[in-house]
Amino acid sequence: MDYEFELENFNFKAKTELSSFSDACESRLRDRFHNLFYDLRTTGTSEENLNILQSAKITIDNKPRRALDLVSITVEPEQINFFSSSGQALAGVKEYMISEKGFKKVIEDPRSGKITVKLPKLTFENKMELSDSIDGKYGTFQKNITGVKAQTGTQIRAGLTNEFIDGKEATKAGKEIDLILNHYKKWGRTFALTKQKLILGRDFKATKDEDILLEKNIKTVLYLFQ
Repeated sequence: MDYEFELENFNFKAKTELSSFSDACESRLRDRFHNLFYDLRTTGTSEENLNILQSAKITIDNKPRRALDLVSITVEPEQINFFSSSGQALAGVKEYMISEKGFKKVIEDPRSGKITVKLPKLTFENKMELSDSIDGKYGTFQKNITGVKAQTGTQIRAGLTNEFIDGKEATKAGKEIDLILNHYKKWGRTFALTKQKLILGRDFKATKDEDILLEKNIKTVLYLFQ
């Protein structure tokens, strides 16, 4: 999946042209929003599982090939997913995971070009630790984007003092920045809740009023984390 392309659907889209201050602020907030997504997406995955095919060779048309040239990988806390449009590549990876890595629960789905390797189930304590770490990551994100807003506010005030901009433009920029900040807070928190729901399953329950309102958006972004 092209995540950069998919994330375009969640970027802030202005109805009218933004001021130069709010446009620059939006770009910085968007970068932090995208970084949050990738950080959340890999939460609960180990470097070892992400690199499990690093040196793997598989046979294609009687010739050895580097597995990573033909197969893509996504890792979740309880499974590793392999994707390829080549049936031979999937068959080779399945054999490699069973014979070389010793996995027993390997599920092949040729129609969707996917192999799933089941990992040992996380304990409840493991799941709660991951959920807490996600709250921590979102808290850091929120602090960072609030800092970006504050820096931009300082620039706007300097512009007023030095008469680069007038009060009307400063007010317009301030309102735009609030809209942008709220947009990325909303979808950033939705991403965090989605990851928590995937980890905790039936044990997931939104308790804060803000989270309860955002919970309905989880189904909109779920595909990005699967």
